[in-house]
Amino acid sequence: MILVMVFCILAIILLIVIIARNSVIPKGSVKGTGGRRPKGLHILNLDQGGVFRIAGIGQDSETMELKVLAKHLYRQHDYSWFELECDQGTGDKIWMEVEDDDELLVSLVLKKLTLADLNVTPSFLHKADDDETGSITYDGKTFRYEDSDEATFYKYCDRDKSEKFYYWEFKSGKYSVSVEKWGVGEYTAFYSQLLSPNQITVYKNSDAE
Repeated sequence: MILVMVFCILAIILLIVIIARNSVIPKGSVKGTGGRRPKGLHILNLDQGGVFRIAGIGQDSETMELKVLAKHLYRQHDYSWFELECDQGTGDKIWMEVEDDDELLVSLVLKKLTLADLNVTPSFLHKADDDETGSITYDGKTFRYEDSDEATFYKYCDRDKSEKFYYWEFKSGKYSVSVEKWGVGEYTAFYSQLLSPNQITVYKNSDAE
């Protein structure tokens, strides 16, 4: 009887954990691949030479077709994600980050910013890091502190071309503002949109195809 009660309690706890975990999956994300390499045309298979289309960008729901110029890797402790350096044919580079963990997250950089654009100072960022709280106002939205930590950037996914940096992440719905510090006092910021993988159509994975 005691074993049955223990089993029931453990089952209830497991159910609560699963429900709580599913409830915090960001809107626009889908279940991740669990580390399995997908087959065929897929966001996770995009590499140099890949071609894809994104719909519903920004408040005007614009559409763009992009070609992948390069693929870069980021790593934070035992977690990693990659960045696609793309071109729309205008000469201006466009950046997209893809994370594959418990859910598949895709974010597109809408605009590159400075600390002055955000009315933010380094001291504010350091305080947000220490307090794990804070907010930034930009484009009529209030972005609240989400995360900050050190990470490593691997250019072209080459482990011999690594560079450490520190980042701060602020979110407001499907939009985010991220700030990165490279070297001594070199800050850059990005205004990005979280996309649903359903907004992306892959035509070609890479030059290898």
